[in-house]
Order: sequence, then C-alpha cells, then structure tokens
Amino acid sequence: MISGALLAVAHFAASLLIVPLTLKVGETLQQNPPDSLFYGLLTGATKVLYFPILSLALYPRHWFPGQMITIPIAVNSALWGIMLALAIRIGRRRGSRNG
Repeated sequence: MISGALLAVAHFAASLLIVPLTLKVGETLQQNPPDSLFYGLLTGATKVLYFPILSLALYPRHWFPGQMITIPIAVNSALWGIMLALAIRIGRRRGSRNG
C-alpha cells in the first residue's frame, strides 16, 4: 500500500523541481512560450502541484525569506500526501465491496 508519507515526499520533490523547469523552458521559448504545448503542460502541472498554496503569491515576501518558502510547500505536500492516501484507501474499499 502506498503511504501518505511517500506521496508527500514525491509531491514535495515535484513541487521543488517543476518551477525551475518551467522557468527554463519559458526562457528557452522566449518568442511565444504560451503557444508551446510542453510549456502549457508545465504551467498547468505547476498550478496543480501548488494548489491551494498558489495564493501564497499574495502574501508579503518577507513572511517567507530565503529558503523558508519550503515550509509552506512542505505543509502543502503533506496535505496532498494525506488526501491522496485517503482517496486511495477509500477507492480500494469501494472496489472490494463491488468486486
């Protein structure tokens, strides 16, 4: 069974890696990055991974100086891990009842 901690760690790693990757692809495609399918997929994935803390951009930057920004990202990843593990558990229980 997939644990919530493993899902949270995977989400955290993906969250930390997707932003630099998206920025790098956007810099490479300086002419029209929004027209690129790959860039569109990366920005969509970024929005999903950072939901619901995407609204952190509205907070003053001095609240999370330097690498402190990883704290809310880690909390977000923990929430994602817990919710995904719970969804998998519920899905398996429903599947075993129907099968």
